[in-house]
Amino acid sequence: MSKKTTYYIIGVILGFLLTSTANALPLLCETALAAVTIPKNAYFLPENQASQLQQALDKYTIVRLKPAGDYSRAFATKLKSNQALYGLSGTKLPKIIFSQVTTNAILSGVSPASISFESGSTSKMNCINRISNSYIEANNAILENNRFTDLSNVRISSDTSNQGYLKNNRFIRTMVHAQYPSINIIGDLSKRSAGNQFIWTNILTPHGDGIIIKNQKDISFIGIDAESWNWSKKALYPGMMNVLNTDFVSVFMSNGGDNNNLTGQYFNLDAKTVLLQGMAIGRTRSPGIILGNNVKSLLTISTLDIGMQNSSNNNQVIDIFKDNKATININNKTTAAIGMPATSKAMIANTLQAEHLAYKNWLKPTFSAIPDPSGINWDKNRSTQPDSSATIQAMIDQYGIAELSTGIYYLAKPLTLKNGQGIIGAGADKTALIAKSADIDLIVGGEHADKTTTMSTFTLADITLQGGRNGLNHSAQGSGQGADYNQVILSHVTFRNMQNAGILIDNIYAWDNNFIDHTNFYRCNTGIKQRPDPAYVGGDQIGITFLDKNVFYQNQFIENDIAIDWQAKRGNNLNAFIDCLFKNNRLTLNLQHTDSAFFANSVFESATNQPLMITDRITGFVNSYFVNKHSGIAPFSNFVYCNHCNFDNSTVNSGLVVSPTSQYSFFINGAITKGINQTAGTGVILNSNFSGDAKKPVVNTIFSNQKADPF
Repeated sequence: MSKKTTYYIIGVILGFLLTSTANALPLLCETALAAVTIPKNAYFLPENQASQLQQALDKYTIVRLKPAGDYSRAFATKLKSNQALYGLSGTKLPKIIFSQVTTNAILSGVSPASISFESGSTSKMNCINRISNSYIEANNAILENNRFTDLSNVRISSDTSNQGYLKNNRFIRTMVHAQYPSINIIGDLSKRSAGNQFIWTNILTPHGDGIIIKNQKDISFIGIDAESWNWSKKALYPGMMNVLNTDFVSVFMSNGGDNNNLTGQYFNLDAKTVLLQGMAIGRTRSPGIILGNNVKSLLTISTLDIGMQNSSNNNQVIDIFKDNKATININNKTTAAIGMPATSKAMIANTLQAEHLAYKNWLKPTFSAIPDPSGINWDKNRSTQPDSSATIQAMIDQYGIAELSTGIYYLAKPLTLKNGQGIIGAGADKTALIAKSADIDLIVGGEHADKTTTMSTFTLADITLQGGRNGLNHSAQGSGQGADYNQVILSHVTFRNMQNAGILIDNIYAWDNNFIDHTNFYRCNTGIKQRPDPAYVGGDQIGITFLDKNVFYQNQFIENDIAIDWQAKRGNNLNAFIDCLFKNNRLTLNLQHTDSAFFANSVFESATNQPLMITDRITGFVNSYFVNKHSGIAPFSNFVYCNHCNFDNSTVNSGLVVSPTSQYSFFINGAITKGINQTAGTGVILNSNFSGDAKKPVVNTIFSNQKADPF
């Protein structure tokens, strides 16, 4: 086939499923959490009344606690249907119990001694949010369609081998440090447990086992990082992730490796069907993948070779685009796409269809209007308004976390937040900080860590920041080159009309392991801007300015010049954007030296400039939505991995999803509104309906330098 070959990507197995509406409804507790971090109309229980926690919940239903308060001396507390308990900044609690039948309960912003789903109980459609330094236990219980968001240093253990099951639960940001097993989920032999998904998972140096999964119908991990495991030689299994007696397991965008001993296996898999996509894991002296006797098939797409130990000669292992090579290998033998055995084609189709069904209950996200507490005339006469900066700073210095009432507060100089300090408003639609002039930063770091790396955290919630140079300035001038921001609380914050950036991260050490939720960047020059020390040339040193393992959940980037402008030198690792909206920005994503970043269930609309992403590393998109309104211009140029993405090109017949000269572009289980007809560079198209006609037969394609080989 000539270099000018035009390939047609048409058809899909059960293509109607790709464009159908999910048969699911949003959870009421998710809707409540989307409104505000802490509802001020909830009953407030002071610390000195901690012993009355259960009585307050039963009487008032919705209870809020002091941010960073200590209520741990209370008795173990039962959370019941329609009750809500709010804290913030790690409010300490006793053991929290879900007993009997519990639905639509909220537990948010707290550090309980443990969270227990009691034997024989049923918990459905509850929200467990911003939990830190705790332990979740669910033995012989039913957990179905619950949402766990931001589990920070929280171990998970569930054994339903005798009674109960886990089904269709979603875990968004799970980080476990040192504890082991970090995640331990054991179902029953009939495999009633199914449909559970982990979206962004960090297994950080457990002293024993990392992940143990057993007796599941299916389970999915999207974005996972493990940086050494079994530190104290206490593991039961050889791998970081161990999957046993399970029908289907899918892993997308895995990262890390055994950096400590260089001996650990990453995957120990004894599941019938295994799908690994976008794997970038460091090699060790031992094989990184162990396949058990029960494995029937393993499909890998765009993975790096980390070695394999295969216990069976009766399974089928297919590697597509392994080690960045445009090849197909079947049981370690290179095979031409044309003439591939029918059994191999069926294996690929069936595996990808199982992956597709994992997203059937995902709803396309919806978004609220951008909060605007100051109105259309927000900048009129702002320079003459009374200055509140000294008053608010005094509150911060006295109380640690300043709680502001409804109102507009004008600042003549930045507010300084040191480690553990913060500001909480009455709601992003009710409380605003406005700079008295456009050259003033609103909030700056105050640790001045100039000599060594120093960890720091802060709280910023339920507030709008408007009209300054930077909304949040973490730079060497204030934070210091050694500042390492970790486990920050940034929730329900709106950055509006910033001359430079909503958040500036400039010449410090890092933003590492943070969860940013329901935060908006509106009409800023840049939403989030990263600039390392210009003198940095390599190694671990202050000023390195890396962004690792930051999760952005339910964020909006609207009408900015650049939504994300990350220009790393030392590579950023495993940052995630989940349920986010990017709309009407001039440029959407500039991601330089950013590894294993991914966007899940996010929406991209109407960027002025295309392509919407400029990057030099492969970036993942999962179950995301793209609206292309630019005739003849593709939303992607290079380094894109789209898994289960939907493209709407109906308003303008663009005819393109990727540049004809693209490098390393992957489209798996995708769909488009109107058909396309184009050339391409290197990459893979699998099980995707890019004809706009679900009745077309499936055509899968691997391509290299515009030479298409369909199979």
